Amino acid sequence: MIKKKSLIVALISSIVICLVLVVNLAGYLIYLELKDDELAKIYRMSLQKVNAKVYSKHIEIARLGASFDMVGPLSGEAVLEGIVRNDGHRDITDLFIKVKFLDRDGAALYEVAFHPLEPSLGSYGAFAPIPISYLSDSSASVIRPESSLPFKKILTNCPEEILSELKAHAGSPGGKSRWAGKFDYEILSVNF
Repeated sequence: MIKKKSLIVALISSIVICLVLVVNLAGYLIYLELKDDELAKIYRMSLQKVNAKVYSKHIEIARLGASFDMVGPLSGEAVLEGIVRNDGHRDITDLFIKVKFLDRDGAALYEVAFHPLEPSLGSYGAFAPIPISYLSDSSASVIRPESSLPFKKILTNCPEEILSELKAHAGSPGGKSRWAGKFDYEILSVNF
């Protein structure tokens, strides 16, 4: 009778141990799969940063400016606009840039990072319409070699000193600000 109980305990213990091993093995395989995905993502991000450093000499951000839109769907919104020019030899499918608003001493007052190739808002100038993302094809644009693309970005969480300067230039009453009207930009990542 004792031997029968010992045999049952040994059998149940063996089954429990086997189940624990199977669950641990499955957990380890899931961990390895997640780790591979994470490493692939880190590799892609590193490659984008290297592309940005190497290819940034072929990318120009021209006519960079900030203003209050007075007409159209962005009326009353502070926007950053400019033109991205690809002077290189490869198609650019994605671009991530950081624009800094500088004070008189060159210190950054405000930074905004965004993808200028995503469908833009409003229009640029009087003659060059830009697709509005919810009214047209929502796919991101591609900048071909030796071509350019205008962009427009709504400024969110912009400091009051910059907004007051933009309002003053738009004809609204504004105040004295530390912002000198200067910009600096940095290309953070590039995809081809």
